[in-house]
Amino acid sequence: MYKPIYSQCVLLCIVLILFIDIASGHVIGTTKLKTSKCEYHNETQCQESNHTKGCSDVQICEHQEGDNKRTHCFVLWQNDSNGQAFIKMKGCFLNNMECYDKPKCVEKRPESKKNLNFCCCEGDMCNKDFAWEPVPLPPPMNNTTPIATDSHPVIIFLYTMLPVFALIIPIMLCFWYYRQRKLGSYFNQVPTLEPHPTCPPSPQLGCRSIQLVEVKAQGRFGAVWKAKFKTEYVAVKIFMMQDKQSWVSEQEIFKLPHMEHDNVLRYIGAEKRGESIHTEFWLITAFHERGSLCDFLKCNIVTWEQVCRIALSMSK
Repeated sequence: MYKPIYSQCVLLCIVLILFIDIASGHVIGTTKLKTSKCEYHNETQCQESNHTKGCSDVQICEHQEGDNKRTHCFVLWQNDSNGQAFIKMKGCFLNNMECYDKPKCVEKRPESKKNLNFCCCEGDMCNKDFAWEPVPLPPPMNNTTPIATDSHPVIIFLYTMLPVFALIIPIMLCFWYYRQRKLGSYFNQVPTLEPHPTCPPSPQLGCRSIQLVEVKAQGRFGAVWKAKFKTEYVAVKIFMMQDKQSWVSEQEIFKLPHMEHDNVLRYIGAEKRGESIHTEFWLITAFHERGSLCDFLKCNIVTWEQVCRIALSMSK
């Protein structure tokens, strides 16, 4: 008589224990990682100080109370031909969704530009260790259809000639590419009338005395750095060789009439650094700690008074 009741009680206890365990695991799993300090390294600063500063330090990540932005740690490194990693930059990184809830700094892209790799993570000193674990691209699907033995002669002829065309077309494309390369330059060259002499590639700076401090943003057409020029901080947008046209277009926009205005980002200058495949194109502007107005409105709720002040400043 008591055996069924006893079995039901045991079953109920097991269900309650499993429910509590799952609930607690869910809460723990959704705990947001916090980053207050990161390992810091700056190759340029380390070399200029004779390995006494900026080589292996701890950087305290700035975070304002009430700010919804999250802080992360990052690593920028370069692999040589032997696969050995050389660290370029380490430090704090501000509010990038790709870094959310990543306790380890791991780069998973199979390919990189100039063997440069970048990873970010959340958690104190999470960038102390880093790794490159590329995810292989899916193999192309084989949609080859078997040829029936009783196919029409025209179809058989087409299937026979297809490999021939597949061989001839790449040869013709290679010949055309070779002719284009002989007639023109392989790389897009900067106009010959440059305002400044050509400089060696970064970080060996020589045109303006600019010291790169930290990466503020990483996008499709380049990276935006916070840098120090003389006694003030400036923003340096670095374009790679393949994005040179974007660099030229942005210069043309800044050089339009009436662009020197308090409500328009102040343009300082543009430089070409390096030669051949190591060429970098720099666009130097004023630096604003809070970023653009678009970034500020995305991450902050403005009051009616602030809206009026913004509108008034734009109308002047």
